[in-house]
Amino acid sequence: MSINELFAARLAFPVGGRVRGTVSAIPMGAGRSGLLVDLGQLPQGWVDVLHLPDDPTVWPAVGKTGLFEVLQHRPGQVRLFPLDAGMRGRRTRVSRWSGEEWAAITRRYPEGTHVLGTVTNVFPGNREYTVTFDDCWSAVEYEDNAPSVGWAGSFRVTRLLEWTHRILLAPAT
Repeated sequence: MSINELFAARLAFPVGGRVRGTVSAIPMGAGRSGLLVDLGQLPQGWVDVLHLPDDPTVWPAVGKTGLFEVLQHRPGQVRLFPLDAGMRGRRTRVSRWSGEEWAAITRRYPEGTHVLGTVTNVFPGNREYTVTFDDCWSAVEYEDNAPSVGWAGSFRVTRLLEWTHRILLAPAT
């Protein structure tokens, strides 16, 4: 995926967005790595094995349509979390926070809140970096120049994702 294709995928399928897709392939076989999802345009979606049922015999079949949350963009794919309960494992959790903990976090960091954060990792392949603040972290996408690990600055909470209990940040301007 070129940089332009990555940016086009981010516009078409923003992180935190909900998309409908159809299982198009299980390339390594059920129970092994995950499944591909046709989103109606490129790039394809990918659901990791860790989000799918433990029993591969109950994985969603090719042709099954469902609702997904966009987790991340990687070269050539949109990483997805299945929102339909029948498409994911019963113990599947993306978040480390319980419902009560998440409720407290959403009260502490409502959308629009400014936080001071530190860049802890930079991932040039998918043009994002992680930011830690207080006892939280968030992945932030970038287009131009990546900040350096250790850089500290102000960020704004842009979205709180209820299904996956994630906080989305953007650099404060």
